[in-house]
Amino acid sequence: MSVRQATLEEWFLVYQLDRIKKDHFHLPFNLDIDISRLSNHFQKLGEGVPITALMIKAAGLLAEEIPEVNRVVFRTFYGLRIMEPSYISVNLPIMIRNEGHSFIAATVVKNANKSSLQTIKEQIKDALGQKVSQLRIGKYVFKKKNNFYNRFRLKAIHWLIKNFPKIHENFGGGAVSVSSLMNLDAPGLNMTMMAYGPTAFTIGSCNVIERDGKKILKVGLAYDHCAFNGEIGVSAATQFNKILTATEDNYFERLIS
Repeated sequence: MSVRQATLEEWFLVYQLDRIKKDHFHLPFNLDIDISRLSNHFQKLGEGVPITALMIKAAGLLAEEIPEVNRVVFRTFYGLRIMEPSYISVNLPIMIRNEGHSFIAATVVKNANKSSLQTIKEQIKDALGQKVSQLRIGKYVFKKKNNFYNRFRLKAIHWLIKNFPKIHENFGGGAVSVSSLMNLDAPGLNMTMMAYGPTAFTIGSCNVIERDGKKILKVGLAYDHCAFNGEIGVSAATQFNKILTATEDNYFERLIS
C-alpha cells in the first residue's frame, strides 16, 4: 500500500469541486440528440464530426435565444449576486500536454454565438498549444509544491474571482460550459455522464451511437437551479436538442458556417 500527500494540482481540483458542491445546486438531464443531418454533411466533406466545436456553437446560440442561460451565480461576502454578462462566451476545460506534463486548464471561446465553426476550432487548437507555465492560474499550480503558502495563494485567487463578478468579467469568463474531456467514444459503448460546473449550464458530450440508421449524440447536461427555475431549465434543454438536431435550415446553416 502507498499513501502520499496530494499534489497541489490534485488538492486544487478537490478544493474547486467542494466549492461547486457548496455554492450551486445542479439538476441533470440525459439527452440523446439526433445529429444525422450534421453527420451526413461532414461525411460528404470527408471529415469527422467536430463534436466539441459544434456543441460550443450550439451553446452560444442557446444563450442567445434563452438569455437566462447566460448567467452565473455568485455567493459573495456581501450577498447573493447574479451576473448576466453582456457577451456570450463558453468555458471549455482542456487537457494541455506539454513540458512533460498533462494539465487540466480552462479556456474561453469568446462570442461563441457569432463565431464560425472554423474560428472555434482554431481557438481550441491555440488553447491546446499554450504552455502550462504561462497560464493565468495554472502557473500558480504547475510544478508547485503542496504547501501552506501555495494553497493560501490559490484560495485567495479563487475567493477574489468568486466574490467579485467584475473579475470574472475581466477574465472574459463564460456563463455556459462545454466539456470535451468526457468524450468516451468507443465501439459498443453506450454511456452518458453528467458534467457539473460553476456556470448556469454545463454540457458534456459522451459518445455517438448508431440507432435505427441514425447518428445519436449522447449528452449529459446539468443546469444550476440557483440560476433559474425548472421551467427554464427544461426549455433550455429542449432548445439545445432542437439546435443540434438542426432540422431547421436556420440552425443547420448557422452551425456549419
